[in-house]
Amino acid sequence: MRTRDPFVALSLEIAGGFFGFLGIGWIYAGRPTMGILLLVSYWLLDWIIGLALTICTLGAWCCVWPAQNLIFGAVSGYLVYRWMEQQNA
Repeated sequence: MRTRDPFVALSLEIAGGFFGFLGIGWIYAGRPTMGILLLVSYWLLDWIIGLALTICTLGAWCCVWPAQNLIFGAVSGYLVYRWMEQQNA
């Protein structure tokens, strides 16, 4: 069995998170249930919270939305990286 690279999972999670596809790194890491659950729940929360904040701030939130996706992607990427490191140890 071929081991998967934790850095690739981290990169996928950050890039996917930036474009709103949080969970891709988890799917790559071999945890498809976690990845799909994260993907769907993030879409729902992102759109509900994002839409409410966009309305409340008269559109100013749209300038922060990419940074929010990047931050969530980085945090989830760190978590999948650490999980894979522990599994490979």
